[in-house]
Amino acid sequence: MAPDGQLRSWQLRTFWLLWGAYASYYLCRVNFAVAQPAILKEFPTWTSAQIGLIPSIYAAFYAAGQIVNGTLGQRLGARRMMTGAMVVASLTNVLFSFTTSYRAMLVLWAINGWGQSAGWTLLVQTISNWNTSARRGTVIGLLSTCYQVGNVLSWLLAGFLCDTLSWRAAFFVPGLFMVPMAVVFFLFLRDTPEEAGFPPVRDDGVAPTEPSPTNAGSTAASAGWESTGRILALTLSSRVLWILAAGFFVMNAVRYSFMNWSVQYMADFHGRSIKNSALTAIVLPLVGSLGAVSAGWASDTIFGKRRAPVCVLMLLGLSVVCAVMTFVPKGDWLSATVMLGLAGFMIYGPDMLMSGAATVDLSHPKAASIATGLTMCLGALGAIFSGAGVGYLKDLAHGNWSVVFWVLAGLPLLPAMLMATLWNARPKGVK
Repeated sequence: MAPDGQLRSWQLRTFWLLWGAYASYYLCRVNFAVAQPAILKEFPTWTSAQIGLIPSIYAAFYAAGQIVNGTLGQRLGARRMMTGAMVVASLTNVLFSFTTSYRAMLVLWAINGWGQSAGWTLLVQTISNWNTSARRGTVIGLLSTCYQVGNVLSWLLAGFLCDTLSWRAAFFVPGLFMVPMAVVFFLFLRDTPEEAGFPPVRDDGVAPTEPSPTNAGSTAASAGWESTGRILALTLSSRVLWILAAGFFVMNAVRYSFMNWSVQYMADFHGRSIKNSALTAIVLPLVGSLGAVSAGWASDTIFGKRRAPVCVLMLLGLSVVCAVMTFVPKGDWLSATVMLGLAGFMIYGPDMLMSGAATVDLSHPKAASIATGLTMCLGALGAIFSGAGVGYLKDLAHGNWSVVFWVLAGLPLLPAMLMATLWNARPKGVK
């Protein structure tokens, strides 16, 4: 095979390994949203705020792990870090399936959150190592379909297991599935082209003669932790990245509110069974995958690699969709399904751009993992609201979902304004 053909083969191999690994993360992450109504039935004295605290504690530890694991990942690479994360997700889910203690659930889901924080940042870093900046928006857009498809598969599987076996099976089965996935990922992934015998591919500032920061074996002596510390300091002083991170903080509060409560909303407000609620709610990530791919393509082609305009337009659209959802009549699950699909389309485009392409575009070329970790950290902090915060709102409004959707309608306006300040920002070296 010609060198170009070999490189292309490795790029596809890397893409699909990263895609499969991160999709499998979601089997052990969003399964809780489907099991949540059944858990409340087994423990009827728990309030919505209490059950919502479980995904909130996940988000808090996920946030804490972003900077730590993003920095470690800059040195250790995705091959080792993501494999470890899959092992943690497997163990916590299997143990979760056996517990009857509320405190044990909180602890296990917190550990799961910490482990899974070694995920998206490393995925973005690795795919950036294997591709040029000209293709970044489209490639990361396509790659981001992994977590929408993973979400769909997780909800379908968990809904089926909850209805046919019990909510505990919705944790036990995905936990077992992660083990072979981790083995395949570790054996076949390479963090950089150099590790596979190719020259560097990135074209946005890493010199060809400069060793890749993720090649831990060959760069341990030359790069060192001191270099990593300097890059971290440079990243944390970037005004542009803080604008992105602040916008993603609010954006993620909305996204995870839909992820954590859509199944509960369909079951409570529209009277659907858990399996049918999950089957209906999958329209959110399913149509969301189209939104992510469309946003990546539009930012690369229509807007000349400017990510901010696409984010602003879709965030404003999301605000309108949330407002319209307050007028959906009780029991009209078909209209609710359509609105969930529109919400997914508007959510996952900005989500992918803000946490992926835009962050890599505007960060130091050797700091993709650290910069993405910063953005994801604030995003995960925003997601804390989506659990206990939405649950508290629902308790306060005595189950009135309109209050929740009016709050969600207002939230996207802030990140839209923040991203508008970056309207003309482009990747480094692109005019």
